[in-house]
Amino acid sequence: MILGAAAVAAAAGIAFGVMSTGSATSTPGSQPEAANVPAAQPVHKKTPAPLTSTPPADKQRGLVYDGLKPAPKGDRCVGVYSVSRAGLCTHGPDAPPKGVDITKDTPPVAAKAAAPSSLTGDGGQAPSASEALGGAPSVVDARTGGVATAAAAPGPGTPATPQAGSGSKVVCEGDGSTGNRVQVLYVHAPGRDRFGQYAASFKQWAAETDVIYNASAKETGGERHVRYVTEADCTVSVLNAELSAGDLQEFGAMNNALAAKGFNRRDRKYMVFADAQVYCGIGTFNGDERPGQDNLSNFGPSYGRTDSGCWGGSTPAHELGHNLGAVNNSAPHTSKAAHCVDEWDIMCYSDAPYYPKMQVLCPERTGDQRLDCGHDDYFHTSPKPGSYLATHWNIANNRFLMAGGGTTNPDPGPTPTRTPDPTRPPSAGPDAQVSQITPNSAVVSWPKASSATGYDLLIDGKKTADVKDTVVRLTGLTPDTAYKVAVAARGADGKASAPGRAASFRTLSADGGSPVRPGTAYVMVNGLTGQAADLWGGSAADGTVAIAYQRHGYANQQWSFENAGGGTLRVKSAQSGKCLELGSGGRAVAGQYVAQQPCRDTAAQKWRLNAAGGGSYVLQPEGSSLVLGISNRWYYGGRLLELQQKNDQGYQNWTLSKAAASS
Repeated sequence: MILGAAAVAAAAGIAFGVMSTGSATSTPGSQPEAANVPAAQPVHKKTPAPLTSTPPADKQRGLVYDGLKPAPKGDRCVGVYSVSRAGLCTHGPDAPPKGVDITKDTPPVAAKAAAPSSLTGDGGQAPSASEALGGAPSVVDARTGGVATAAAAPGPGTPATPQAGSGSKVVCEGDGSTGNRVQVLYVHAPGRDRFGQYAASFKQWAAETDVIYNASAKETGGERHVRYVTEADCTVSVLNAELSAGDLQEFGAMNNALAAKGFNRRDRKYMVFADAQVYCGIGTFNGDERPGQDNLSNFGPSYGRTDSGCWGGSTPAHELGHNLGAVNNSAPHTSKAAHCVDEWDIMCYSDAPYYPKMQVLCPERTGDQRLDCGHDDYFHTSPKPGSYLATHWNIANNRFLMAGGGTTNPDPGPTPTRTPDPTRPPSAGPDAQVSQITPNSAVVSWPKASSATGYDLLIDGKKTADVKDTVVRLTGLTPDTAYKVAVAARGADGKASAPGRAASFRTLSADGGSPVRPGTAYVMVNGLTGQAADLWGGSAADGTVAIAYQRHGYANQQWSFENAGGGTLRVKSAQSGKCLELGSGGRAVAGQYVAQQPCRDTAAQKWRLNAAGGGSYVLQPEGSSLVLGISNRWYYGGRLLELQQKNDQGYQNWTLSKAAASS
């Protein structure tokens, strides 16, 4: 639900101190050393001829070519168009399905989000720890072994309650954010923010895209799911991004604007729901035919855009197909313009500029919602040795997809292929993975064990806690200290297995002396929930509120601290350049929300950052004993930040992690 950043590091996980249990990423048929390094150029069996012009525009059908440049001979995009300053390629705009009018909005398919809580508050009644954890992973205190979980019955509309029902759930993996992921974005112009109306529908449409991919995999005896960035309730994370109206008029301009906000990570492909009526859909496409894991389609950033007239599950699935590498010019049924000609197939139609004749080789019209008629052009989970898809790029091997349990194929990442350990018991528990490391906390995740009723969490070889979930946050860690964490699975008889493979990591160092440095951007991570202080929607508007939301590190979660005189600081947003100010006339009272306003010399923008121990800090208004904490007031999937009476709960503590752009 939130928005993007200044240059986030291109390599996966840099912003969050990620440390996994292995050192390389693998996919079916690859070797561990096929690391996260893309090839310099795409490889073609036959070099495409350069396009010499763009086809005539047809704005009523979304066939708009503004900003698309036919790539010349020798360019990496030869045969298609260059788009964006990053040198990305696109096949061009896609025609809408028959009967679709791109000038008419697609109505929501799920109930709109509940109205946000009143900003007035309730007199400052601070939440319990379980209420503050709504929508966040359970927490294990490494010092005591105590486990804190979200309240069993969260209030209506809280993040722990899926807004779109079970139909919007997808496959969760790990901590929901580490590694190669597809990030869903809602992109709109100022004054046209319909996030609340459509958020649940975006989640449901993304889930429908996943159904298309997995149903297609089942046709070949396998399983493939889209590896989305997910929230704690196993729904897709949808970030709300505001761009200028002009940037939404061209695909390249939109890509440039998103990249400027940090949506340009190499470990991300961006599924964009654009609140505009310029296109039906359009996506970036690499055209790389090599079968190895250095194929350019195995890396981001990639952008697949669907405009409001074509919102649904089908068009995003089509554009994601292009992002993943379909359909190459060497494919048996290629259209020569990134599509196929053997209907029925979600990637097939007679496209510009060649307008090839179509063949109906798969007569079931339902195939129009499935990948690869005949499974011989771009998608097969287990192609025959020597076949086209065994010797050329096969998007079923893309690292942004994941195989589920039960398939004979290895998982396409991000978990590395490892050499079997002869000393490991055959009944050992799942392997642990550690991510989102701060000076005093880290997230531990592991694959679900099919017969487990719970898990033992071991820190440095000692059992610390019994947990039910497969993702937990460890708190109470000591800064700049090495740890080793492992997991054992418990069966219905209560007996625990041997521990699985342990993950080793070191907590970050806590800044000594002054906790902040001028000109440095920080992510303020909450000590209990691991969420970040977030500028709602990344809006530039005055009065935009601050919330706690799932940590992603984009610009609306980046803050710098300016000297405001007398030992006080102003907290300035990297996204908007505006400062956090007390709401409702600037009164420092319990329950008071905070929002951005133009930076100025006023008491309502002056804060003190005081040490709270263990590398954490509390943020207090000048002249007040109140502190900034997470409230129990819901705000479109996040929680409002508010002033509270100090109670030493973790949800009032903040860890400062340098943002990627400052690292």
